[in-house]
Amino acid sequence: MKDQTPLYEKIRPKNLDEVLSNKILINIIKKWVENSTLKSFVISGKPGSGKTTIIRALLNQIENDYEIYSISGAIEGSKTLKKIINIEENLFSKQKILFVDEIHRLNRSEQDTLLLALEKGDIILMGATTENPAISLNPALLSRLLLFKVQNLSDDDYEKIFQKIKECYPNSIISNEVKNLLKDYFGDDIRRLINLLEAIFESGEKEINKEIISNFISTNLTYNIEDKYNYISAYIKSIRGSDPDAALLYLSYMLENGEDPMYIARRIVVHASEDIGLADPNALNIAVSAMIATEHIGYPECYLALSEATIYLCSTSKSNSVLNAYNKAKEFMINNKFEIPKKLLNPLNKTMKSQGFGKGYKYPHDYGGFYKYNYMPDKYKDKIFYEPLNKGLEKKIKIKLQNFWKDIKKYNEE
Repeated sequence: MKDQTPLYEKIRPKNLDEVLSNKILINIIKKWVENSTLKSFVISGKPGSGKTTIIRALLNQIENDYEIYSISGAIEGSKTLKKIINIEENLFSKQKILFVDEIHRLNRSEQDTLLLALEKGDIILMGATTENPAISLNPALLSRLLLFKVQNLSDDDYEKIFQKIKECYPNSIISNEVKNLLKDYFGDDIRRLINLLEAIFESGEKEINKEIISNFISTNLTYNIEDKYNYISAYIKSIRGSDPDAALLYLSYMLENGEDPMYIARRIVVHASEDIGLADPNALNIAVSAMIATEHIGYPECYLALSEATIYLCSTSKSNSVLNAYNKAKEFMINNKFEIPKKLLNPLNKTMKSQGFGKGYKYPHDYGGFYKYNYMPDKYKDKIFYEPLNKGLEKKIKIKLQNFWKDIKKYNEE
């Protein structure tokens, strides 16, 4: 029977010396191995970028010195984790290493299961994730781990991969033009690149050209990282300029050429606050709803939610006052020294109370919901960062603020 092992597994590095790129991280891990001082860590990066490859290369190298367990965060749960952690040790037991692929898929309670074992040194934890660990992992677990991010491959690294593929398919021919197209198209997802070439060679093709690749890929092979940023720029500028037709054209081009729908959805959410803001607060609700729908529905049906949000954002009032307000506050904060008024600080004990903390604070709900009161640092009480525009709902917001802060804050009349 023919060996069914996927090509990417066949050419996967077997030890740390064979790992491409990531030289700084590899050198750190090598030092740990040499000194028998392995640490718990998580590697993050895009799918197919080599996270698992690095950890597996390490585990191959140390398998005789440690008790190694590997699980998938997408499949196994707390029952499996507890079983591994609670394996009884004896005189001949080795230090346990637990590798959790897709560690972000463990829920909060499952992550908590690892805490005590890490604290006591019962396990060394290694994880791989496509998510930002600072968001997807519990703070308590995060504080016990070192975080690394996988590095992009260089042109030389890609050439070494193509050479390994050539060794598996000696009669194959891949031109430099095709190599460049593949690098631009797949970016950091090395596994997809390898899978595509394997599928082509296994179909009987030997010399690969652009036409052959197109037969295996339903999207535009020439859509690359430069196109990504050019089209998203044109798309956002079209929404900002209130042209739904242009925005839909660029949206459809990106989606049909393989762009990640969640990338577009996230940009829509940013745009809703940056360029529409309080002129129409509902724009943010619609943008977030489109992002949630895109996450749960996926391609291709997500085009409906993204199109609806695009058209709404194009057709509503525009205001960049939220962006400007934050930037003004940030600049002021950087260039000025100030203190929070004592009346806004809670007295945590009798000493603080005797020093005036919290004294004179007026609870707005005792005065009908508003009390004209200075919340800014005392010498900056008339400072204004947020200047509402006379657009959409902001007209009403401006009138309210003018009435609230009459004789204290001077808002523009434009």
